[in-house]
Amino acid sequence: MLSYLLELALLPSLLCAIFLLSHSVLLNRIGAHNTYAMWIGIPLLLLGSVLGKHIPPLISAEPLAVLQHYKVIASDAIGQTSTLLSSEILVTIWGLGSAALISLLFSQATSLRRLVANSHIIALPDVEASIRVKTHIDIHSPMLVGLINPVILVPHSFKQLQPAQQQAIVDHEQFHHRRYDILANLFAYLLVTLFWFNPLSWLAYRRFRDDQELACDAQVTQTMTTPEKIAYSQTLLAYSQQAQMGMLHTHYGNKTILKERIMQMKKQHGKSTLAILGLTMALGLSGALINQTANAGDKHTLAQQKDGVHPVMRIEPRYPIKAAQDGVEGYVQLQFDISKKGKVSKVSVIKSSPTGVFDAEAIKALEQWTYKPSAKGMQDAQVQLDFMLAPPKAEIERVMVTAEK
Repeated sequence: MLSYLLELALLPSLLCAIFLLSHSVLLNRIGAHNTYAMWIGIPLLLLGSVLGKHIPPLISAEPLAVLQHYKVIASDAIGQTSTLLSSEILVTIWGLGSAALISLLFSQATSLRRLVANSHIIALPDVEASIRVKTHIDIHSPMLVGLINPVILVPHSFKQLQPAQQQAIVDHEQFHHRRYDILANLFAYLLVTLFWFNPLSWLAYRRFRDDQELACDAQVTQTMTTPEKIAYSQTLLAYSQQAQMGMLHTHYGNKTILKERIMQMKKQHGKSTLAILGLTMALGLSGALINQTANAGDKHTLAQQKDGVHPVMRIEPRYPIKAAQDGVEGYVQLQFDISKKGKVSKVSVIKSSPTGVFDAEAIKALEQWTYKPSAKGMQDAQVQLDFMLAPPKAEIERVMVTAEK
């Protein structure tokens, strides 16, 4: 599981690093709108990587023709047992971390629901708002809350602002809603829960949320005069001290990028929707093509070596301790079926020597193997597991086992 996630995270992590390192350049060259839009390339690249790994095997009609011998070395098997235990611990740690983050998400959803229920609608006669505006004593910075029934929550001090400032804040939060930013935040957070062990995912998530606010600022201030921008900046300054970043709401004030937001108001860039869409689609396709090329390379290498198809996950059998202590070596020939999804079933022993010594461990391990998905799967495939105390000498010829088609 972890190895699969690490493999999937490789290309998106590289793209995150590029975005983070070149962020200032991107912001100055293409503007806040386009910089924010480029973040969609991360999930598209991830999706492309997933499709690139799974679609080619699913549409491939090539049968699994030849399967290998696999050696089980006594010393290696003991080492693999320790490694397997470590892997199980790592998977448990990853699962606990993801579960904690999901629990935090539900906890915040409950708190926000309670906050909205206890808030009060305020009358704003000079402000045009298509979304309800409510206030609560515990709110210190404006925020948009809710996917289905959105609400703009504002602090009590909101009533003291000039109507133009109130309108700008409401427009800011309404633009969040029109752009489905809360849904985007939720999706981004769920990606972080999968890859929480990667520091780049947290840095990218933070930068993504900040770019979201910059893009809204650019939308609201594009038609403002200089005095209006100054008033808007003063509002940002007033609300930036208490803002908190949440997964299910926006954060209008943000003191960490306050200077950056004010500086961006002096620059106006157009939206290049087609260019950004083309770039992000290219990123998604590149993930699929890179993994497709890797899969093709693996098949080509296997064809050259005539070693057959390797399982994508192979559990090493445990070398029986008594057999190792007694210096006993042997082999087990097994027959099994491979489903279309690559799962192993109906494992049975064809022949073993010494009889019954390694059979149970061989069956137990093979039942956990996983092969690449295929269009037809395979029935009555065969493999031989050689149990050895030490690796064989190089001059010994390796015998292949052919599976029945």
